[in-house]
Amino acid sequence: MARIRIRGLNKSGLANRLLALALFLTGVGGAFLPWIWRPPVALQLTAPGLAEFVKFLPEVRYGQVQIQRLFFLLPLFFAMLALPVTLEIRTLALPRWLCWALRLAVAPFALAALPPVWTPTILIAPEFRLQTGLALTAGALALLAPLLKNLPLKIVTIGLVGGGLAAVILPLWHFSLVQPGIVEAYHQPVLFGWGWWVTAGGLIGSSIGGVWLGRAERQDRG
Repeated sequence: MARIRIRGLNKSGLANRLLALALFLTGVGGAFLPWIWRPPVALQLTAPGLAEFVKFLPEVRYGQVQIQRLFFLLPLFFAMLALPVTLEIRTLALPRWLCWALRLAVAPFALAALPPVWTPTILIAPEFRLQTGLALTAGALALLAPLLKNLPLKIVTIGLVGGGLAAVILPLWHFSLVQPGIVEAYHQPVLFGWGWWVTAGGLIGSSIGGVWLGRAERQDRG
């Protein structure tokens, strides 16, 4: 029994760190890394940049293609909300320094989710109201994270898996809708760049980490 418990604890420790790293990579990729990459820096677009850029494509402006531009921000939203919710959960038992570092990381993620221009009028405009609300929610969760330490791991796992899958599938779907317009604007083939693959890897890793952690926790109790 002692061996089984030690092995379970080791697995839990690995799952904890995989989950923390995956959520951090998702936030970095969804906020700051190029989803569209071309050698001229001016042609590189992060996810927030892409969410703004697609508004100006002719087929989107004239309603020929119906998209939800915030789908490109789903990975960033997922990371900045999931990080503070999961970090302090008692069953994760992450080191205190890591919890604090990742809670601080929520701040730049939340700022990246805001519209390009930060004025009170723009922040509360209907187009950007959801982004502003989610950024404020992420900041509040980062401050109140210790109050969430008793959140059931099963609920967290379901949220990580469901949210991670949605944050992978929906941006891919809507990119396929606007890809012809981006190709025409760039006058060259355009695919998702390395920043997207870092983001997708983080999302998949967070789903795997959540499931792995749940299984390891059940082994610990056994």
